[in-house]
Amino acid sequence: MDDRYPHIRFVTDAAHVIAGSVAALVFFGGTMRSCHIGGLRGVGAFGVTVGVAAIAYVIVMVKLEVLRLLLDIEGHGRHAQPAHGTTPPPTFPT
Repeated sequence: MDDRYPHIRFVTDAAHVIAGSVAALVFFGGTMRSCHIGGLRGVGAFGVTVGVAAIAYVIVMVKLEVLRLLLDIEGHGRHAQPAHGTTPPPTFPT
């Protein structure tokens, strides 16, 4: 496979790290906020924080998988063969 779009390929290869970092930032920020609230409301806020961090992880993973899919389509589209029943473009001798 050729090395086209190396920076985008790096991002898609590091998808779990990127999504985990986003979820960790959301989790730690929400945990600090729920500690400041305190009491039963703080426990509820912590539960909401865990849910939002999980949703953030899933959303980032889905976006990076879509990017990976688009790269695969682009990579395979350039090498595609013509469909059955169509004539390939003419080749001229050089």
